[in-house]
This record gives sequence, structure tokens and C-alpha cells, in this order.
Amino acid sequence: MNYASLFEKVQRGHTLSQTRGVGILRSDVFARTHGIEHGFSTRLGGISPQPYASMNLSLTRDDSRENVLRNYRIFFDAAGLDIGRAVLVNHEHGSNIVRVDSSNAGQGLFKEPLPFCDGLITNDPAAILVTLHADCGCCYLFDPVNRAIGLAHAGWKGTYRRVAESLAKSMAREFSSRPDKMLAALGPCICKECFEVDEGIADDFVSEFQYESLKKPGKPGKAYVNLESALILQLCSAGIPPENISSMGLCTYERSDLLYSYRRDKGMTGAMIGYLLLTP
Repeated sequence: MNYASLFEKVQRGHTLSQTRGVGILRSDVFARTHGIEHGFSTRLGGISPQPYASMNLSLTRDDSRENVLRNYRIFFDAAGLDIGRAVLVNHEHGSNIVRVDSSNAGQGLFKEPLPFCDGLITNDPAAILVTLHADCGCCYLFDPVNRAIGLAHAGWKGTYRRVAESLAKSMAREFSSRPDKMLAALGPCICKECFEVDEGIADDFVSEFQYESLKKPGKPGKAYVNLESALILQLCSAGIPPENISSMGLCTYERSDLLYSYRRDKGMTGAMIGYLLLTP
């Protein structure tokens, strides 16, 4: 496979909009795509105090539940969406995918969480898919033919376990989605210049995806891993053409003004959400 040609075909670009101080990032490609709404939150516009300032959307940090729920309401109001339709992933850094619909509305936020899963799929316009992030990748999928969507949280473990590929295969199984007709977008994540891991983990990525450039040497015993490229490779492995894939192209670690980063802030940080829904 000609990897250089493959990556050159991936489109890049994002737009940041602000409504009443709330920042929302969107893929330029998905923003032009009819039939869906999507976005990725920033740290702008919420009420959480330091070190979570200010739009923390994680219920598992040492931030009050009242603050987080208020942030959700502020964010969904700014996005023009009904918070009651939200279905939150219950991630465990794996590759399990769960199909949801309107009957799951509120789970993970106002109702009991879903079973452990790192990806959600639906063909129900009444459900808003939501994933949480603070360095981990966010993968959006849209099947415009059968009108189905998928959204995944992709940490390094889930990426290694091919969660994005599992997302595409789950849509094919549940909705008869053809990968060659799917559109994919990737949200912000920690970039290849900032994600340093044990060298053995980097070697595992190279072995799994058969691409030496996923790894870059670091300090002795360490190396850097390109999570975004690993996600692109598995989307292509699932049958999605590289020209149907786009990336927002933002690093969570580098953009402390805009984005949370678990690694940069040594765990004392908030979390952002990705969201995706079908529209008429």
C-alpha cells in the first residue's frame, strides 16, 4: 500500500464558532454535509472553576455534578440541541460498539449508564450520540445512503484494538452500510509530536498496522505514536476511501487555550465531548 498517497488524500480543516462564549469545533467537511449535525466542545463558556475551567463535561472528575450538568445545559443550548436526547458513551478504552435509539435518551447523564462501550451507532434521528475526550481521538461516521451514524472514543488502547474499524463494521452489520459510501471525520486528539509512550507500545502499533512511521524515537525506552494515522489506517482497512476521510487537525496537548489534555495537565483537567446526530 502507498501510505504517502493515502494520507495525502485525507482532507483537513476545522471551524471554531462561539455562541454566548461557548466554543464549538466542527469539521469543515462534515459542516458542508447534509443530513447530520456534529461538533466537538472546547473548554470555553462553562462555569467550572480551576483547574477545570471552564466547560468541563466529565462527571468523573473532582468537579461538582451540579457544575457539570449546568455546563451540559449551557453547551446544548448554545448548540441548539435538546439535552434530553443525548446518549453518552460509557467508555472502557476498548472497542465495544452499542446500537442505541430514542429509548436510550438520557443514559449516562440523567439515567443509568449504557453497558461498557467506546462506540455508539444509530439510525434514529431522535438520538444524539455523545463521546467524552481529553486527549483520546474522536471518530465520526456517516452513511448518507442508509442514513446511519456512528461515533467513537478512541484512546490508545481502543485505537490499537481498532475501535474505528469496529464502528464501521458495526454499521455495515446493523444498517447494511457500505464502507465505500461512508464519510468519516476525526476530531482533536493528542498529536504525534506529543504522545510519548513506552517503546514496546509503539512497536505494537507498528506491528498491528504494518506502518513503521506510526512510531518516532523518543527518550531511551520511549517513543512517540501517531494515533491519528492509526485511526486513518483502520478506517481504510474497513473499506472507507481515504478521500472520504477528514480531520480537524488539532492537538489537545498543544492547545491549552482551547482544549483539555489529560496528559499535559497530569490528570487535573476537564473533558470535552464529541456529538453527532441525524437531521432531516
